[in-house]
Amino acid sequence: MVVKTQIPLLKDHHTHPFMYAVLSRCIDLKSVSNKQEALSLIKSGNDEINVILGWNNSLYLFEQRELEQLPAVVICNTSLHRFLINRAAREKLGASHQEILAHLDEMHWVEKNLPKILNLIASIKSYHPEQIERFYHALLQQGVWYAEELLLPNEGVIHLFKEQGYFERTRFWADMETFHSLSREAQRDVYGIKIFTDGALGSETAALYAPYLTTGKKGPLVYSDEELHAIIHQVVEINKAVALHAIGDSATAQIVTVLSLIKDEQGSIPPTRIEHCQFISQREAQKAKSLGITLSMQPNFSWDSVQYQDRLSEKDQTKNNPFRMLIDEIGFVPGQDLVFGSDGMPHGAQNALENALFPPFPSQALTLDEFVGGYCMHDKTHGYIQITIDEDKRRVLTTVQGV
Repeated sequence: MVVKTQIPLLKDHHTHPFMYAVLSRCIDLKSVSNKQEALSLIKSGNDEINVILGWNNSLYLFEQRELEQLPAVVICNTSLHRFLINRAAREKLGASHQEILAHLDEMHWVEKNLPKILNLIASIKSYHPEQIERFYHALLQQGVWYAEELLLPNEGVIHLFKEQGYFERTRFWADMETFHSLSREAQRDVYGIKIFTDGALGSETAALYAPYLTTGKKGPLVYSDEELHAIIHQVVEINKAVALHAIGDSATAQIVTVLSLIKDEQGSIPPTRIEHCQFISQREAQKAKSLGITLSMQPNFSWDSVQYQDRLSEKDQTKNNPFRMLIDEIGFVPGQDLVFGSDGMPHGAQNALENALFPPFPSQALTLDEFVGGYCMHDKTHGYIQITIDEDKRRVLTTVQGV
């Protein structure tokens, strides 16, 4: 059966519009499944330091000798939680980034200092204000009107978005160190604080209870319970919301435990979102619901159940993105305490809709009404998306209209 209908433009609750705008012209390996093709593509780079995106380490790995035969290069895992750098790039980055260069191979250090690393990656590429305009134009062509910036790099970005007229089409979150570096005025423009509590599946650092099949190791928590408690208490003191990155079920459980303690101590918790929340048990979901936590999730990450079959057991593949449990059994409501975004992997309506309506497992499925409730603007004021849903082929076609 084929269904045609219209939905409002998307409100992407989790992405990084500034970083993706700056890196928009980098070499991207997301559609490259062969290492020799990847190496050939990287060798074509002619920047002083070439930033490479989209490397999927479930498909191929790079040996150090192969890296040293390339031009100056920083290769980013598709998760943006793992990085490779060769000697030529290290020499060009020089003494100004010694701490990061010294620890870039230490996965726990990387997860604890990821904002610093991503800021460095973005700073490698020079940027111009028109890149922001081009990026938002590209988002609009993909059906996205609003895109939250989950990791503000510096105060200049706020000024840039205001000057370009995109300040009302985003919301800024910053890590605590960046927040304290801002002026009072800029701090008022920041909605909340972003905290990483684990890593990602792509880097095998998401904190799952089960060990990864590829390494036999479990992904580590970034902080102890006491450390996380102290950081969230700092957020309470500055009266901001908090967005806690947690992909693994161990990380999600830690968040719920620490926030429960804070509520017992203080009577309330700050406005809280768990970002990604790909693996969460029914028990922890019920606790999160009772605490008033909002889950900020990505329908396109349901495909991780297929993409990372090399490292996830069959049981864990089925536990990823348990939307039906969260909605049907716990009572999360899309648009109220369950919101959706892309993390830029990828942006746009078509991929998000296909993964929402036709995911790898039935437990990951969303209805169209649920998708619209959690992912779309309230109305069609800024335009709309004409969609064609082919249920037999499990495909969705989208056309942006009225923009």
